[in-house]
Amino acid sequence: MMRGVQRLFLLLIVAGAAFAAQAGRMVTVEPATPIFRAPSFDAPLLGIANRAFQAEEKAEKLVLVSRHPLARYHRFSELLLPDGQTGYVNIHLTATERGTFRSGNVIEWWRLTLLPLFAGGVLAAAAAAWKFRNEPGRRSWLFLALTPILLRQFLLLLLVNAGQNMMPNPADEPGYYANLTDFLVGDFSRRWHFTVGTSLFYLPFELVSGTRNLTDILLPLCWTEGFLLAPLSLGLGFLIARRLTGSSRIAFAAMLLWAVLPFLCHHQPDFVHKIFQVWLGMPSTGFTYQHYINLIGCGFNAMSDTPSTCLVLLTMTALLYLPVSWKSAALSAFLFALACLFRINNILFLPVVAVLALFHRRDYFTRATLPAALGAGFAAFLLGFLPQLLVNLHGFGNPLRFSYTNYAEGAHTYLAWIFVELTSAFYLSANGTLWSLALLSLLLMRDRKLRLELLVWILPVTLFFFAYSHGTDDPVRFILTAIPALCLAVAASGVWNNFRLPDAACAAAVVAGWFFAPLNLSAGDWSFYGENPLQMILRRNGFGGAELVLLLLAAAGTALLATRKHRRAALLLGGVTLFHLFGNACWLLCLFPVLMIIALRDMVQLRREAIQKKNSGTAQITQETARPAAPSR
Repeated sequence: MMRGVQRLFLLLIVAGAAFAAQAGRMVTVEPATPIFRAPSFDAPLLGIANRAFQAEEKAEKLVLVSRHPLARYHRFSELLLPDGQTGYVNIHLTATERGTFRSGNVIEWWRLTLLPLFAGGVLAAAAAAWKFRNEPGRRSWLFLALTPILLRQFLLLLLVNAGQNMMPNPADEPGYYANLTDFLVGDFSRRWHFTVGTSLFYLPFELVSGTRNLTDILLPLCWTEGFLLAPLSLGLGFLIARRLTGSSRIAFAAMLLWAVLPFLCHHQPDFVHKIFQVWLGMPSTGFTYQHYINLIGCGFNAMSDTPSTCLVLLTMTALLYLPVSWKSAALSAFLFALACLFRINNILFLPVVAVLALFHRRDYFTRATLPAALGAGFAAFLLGFLPQLLVNLHGFGNPLRFSYTNYAEGAHTYLAWIFVELTSAFYLSANGTLWSLALLSLLLMRDRKLRLELLVWILPVTLFFFAYSHGTDDPVRFILTAIPALCLAVAASGVWNNFRLPDAACAAAVVAGWFFAPLNLSAGDWSFYGENPLQMILRRNGFGGAELVLLLLAAAGTALLATRKHRRAALLLGGVTLFHLFGNACWLLCLFPVLMIIALRDMVQLRREAIQKKNSGTAQITQETARPAAPSR
């Protein structure tokens, strides 16, 4: 163990020395390199190098070239030229004979170094998980938890390296950064238009950068969220799933699904015609909307969603694993308050937090613990949420009035029924395969308690964004915190019990068929189906050879599963295949009220069973006390 720590320490020293060596370095300017007057491709040219020469680098500037929703970042070196002038060069850019510019490979050396490290980590974790699979103790599940984490990092690094210098184009980030710069200079005259959590999250990055330029901290933020916070969320999701199901293998399957899903699911919205196209396939490496969706699903951005999701999952983990006490309740409430600082709608996860405490931490509800836990939790939440309350009070004269309701100064976010039609179709079609798998799994699930926990986790935030005025901005990041619950619903449905290798091969054949043909087009217009109900079951994409292959693979796989006594698994995969070929978002939307009714029924049934259990325990105690004592000697 100590040897490994020493090696890591030496690696950090070498990396730090390499980074420090960049300051004040001599840069070699190759022939045909354009030299600009300012750090921009649009700036006037000072000239084009006709021979190689070296110049001292005074500073490095990061420049974004944006075309929503993506941007490319370019590094310009500020050089002291031999003639005494100051010029800017991009060392990867050269001028061609036709008078155009050509950019070469811009991948940093350390990104290429990380690739084999992550690949080796995935293989080592998977091998160790297999080796210790039957051992009791921590090692049996620790490597299971690490495998999807390292796999996500490896796949994301492949994607980012393939895109070279692409990142999501800043959207809300300038607003968060404006709050931060106001805070740093002590200027509170302007009303802040965003919650303060993300601005505070930017603070350490800005202190290290010190340039008062948002562009300089965007890339470190993307790497921190994508390669640290998002994988940490996978680890926290594993711990939560393991506690809810009692199975490390189910938790592993759920997090493995979450780890690979962002790379495989693609969608293309057409809001003009209200049509949503969805397909499964390999990730895009070009400057495309699909590449943006891949990055957003992996958390590679500088927005609030990834740290928000991480904090909500951390709250659940603390509640489920820490010893029952008022201190644990206070810590969980404080973490939840920080999550609400990032996204105020995280308050919608309060019901699932309460349900988890009720089902798994019953000791919180004893007469001795409940008052102290509630009091400490409430005080800790107020303390954690105090910065936002003070900002609200200063800006709007009311601690409970948020900037999102400041319509007088341009805010235009609100909830309304008119948004449900389009937004629900967008969300349920964009993540159609996962939603169909999860909703059907919840219908087939026999564990009432787990189903109720997952529904309380999924439904409130999803229904909220169905009615949100800006819900169509993104169908992934707004409900990012609900995605681990959707994946857990699939893994813990119970239909995979007693699966062996031939059964897994049959299921894999069905899933492979889904990649051959896109999902059926969904319309974000209920009148389209109302005027012609037959459209509800017709395939709008056409039916060709790819659809036939999908149908044959699904028919063979589900038939074999049914004959091998896995009828529920065959029913689930067959239902998803039918949705894939002939369904639409309205099919899934109709399942929401059904699942709400089932949740209410489960709640009543669980309450009835708890009362019966309590009465039977009371009766047993009464019988034991009424039993005559044995005669004394």
